[in-house]
Amino acid sequence: MNTFNIQSPASPSSETAARNARIAATRPVTAEAYPKDWVVRARDLAGEFRKGAVERDHERTSPVDQIRRLRESGIVSLLYPAELGGGGGTLREAASSVLEIAKVDGSTAALLGFHFYNSLVPLLTDYTGQNASFVRRSTQARWLWGNVTQYVNKEFVAEHHPDGGFTISGTKKWNTGAPLAEITTVLAIHPDRDRYIYAAIPTNREGLTFHEDWDPIGLRGADSSTIEFENVRILPQDVLHWSHGPKQTGPLPLWASFGAIFYSAVFIGRTLGALERIRDYTLESRRQGTFGGASVSADDPFIQAEFGQYWVQAQAAQAYFERVIESVQAAWRRRAELTDEERGNIALETLSLRTFASRTALEITPRIFELAGGRGTLWSADFDQYWRDVRTLSSHDPEVLARRVIGQHALHGTPLIFPTHFKASV
Repeated sequence: MNTFNIQSPASPSSETAARNARIAATRPVTAEAYPKDWVVRARDLAGEFRKGAVERDHERTSPVDQIRRLRESGIVSLLYPAELGGGGGTLREAASSVLEIAKVDGSTAALLGFHFYNSLVPLLTDYTGQNASFVRRSTQARWLWGNVTQYVNKEFVAEHHPDGGFTISGTKKWNTGAPLAEITTVLAIHPDRDRYIYAAIPTNREGLTFHEDWDPIGLRGADSSTIEFENVRILPQDVLHWSHGPKQTGPLPLWASFGAIFYSAVFIGRTLGALERIRDYTLESRRQGTFGGASVSADDPFIQAEFGQYWVQAQAAQAYFERVIESVQAAWRRRAELTDEERGNIALETLSLRTFASRTALEITPRIFELAGGRGTLWSADFDQYWRDVRTLSSHDPEVLARRVIGQHALHGTPLIFPTHFKASV
């Protein structure tokens, strides 16, 4: 069986050495047995991650210890089949685990969510089991996966290597998780420029430079840096088998739909986390202007009415989340039989969920200041972390474009079709 070389490259630069040391610190010290209840385990981990979360946000600290704990717990392998060494968990368990962690730590939750749907790429590119070795190696080492996948870079083109496989040179932006991961997916255009190739390579592969230029207002620890490729070797055994026809000429089936589920988990988790924080705050303090006779803000009828509205909205988002997950889980069980129309319907369903969850989070998370009052704006309180995280993640895919696609379908029954990204030669 082929194995990845995850040893540090010879004579590394000071930047590379520092990065290798950081990744080494995320590796499991122990390997816990898989839990009986994944969501309960995630909730326990969230309790651990709560400590220091504000400081990590303020200091833009990478969640190295938190990633190590996720790997030690086995949650990183939750979605992999038991017969390949995985946890044999469901989409609902994975998404709910992300949601629980998002209540207290948006960056770590986002990294776990991106890991989940990118670690599934070997199973998404092939339904026949020919990528099983990637999964087995991942479960054995409990890897965290990053991604270098964006379809929009038309200049990221591989070249044939004389000894087999490919080499890649070029730049890719917004590579979430890759700077903290042992392994990353890589999507590039085939040398013939008529299809894509998908590969999985160790992140210490010679020729990779991580620019560490992630400096957003939110998700400050969810590294999504620019990566430069300089004659990076893609070995034949790194290339993922593709079984959905002769060539991959468009988006990976179900990849975006799984992504929308995990985006939504972060949005809803951040919303619920904000409500839990502000609930505790109003029960313990009395803001200026609190209704007369109320000893704490939670007894103010106006604050009760506002909180009640936010709580109902959050409940609606959770119910929608559960319904869509059930639908997508059913589709995943019969993935080999899905038609293009069915995949399009799933994409519309998950796009609608992501849009609703994002809009709900963007409405509620900034309005918790109405309940906190002036003292809630203190830097040390960090009540703005929830809105900043949601705003940062939701900006990745403009909501207005999603609403247009949904509206076209709702008004005209227009199906969502994923066209080829490559024009046929004349």
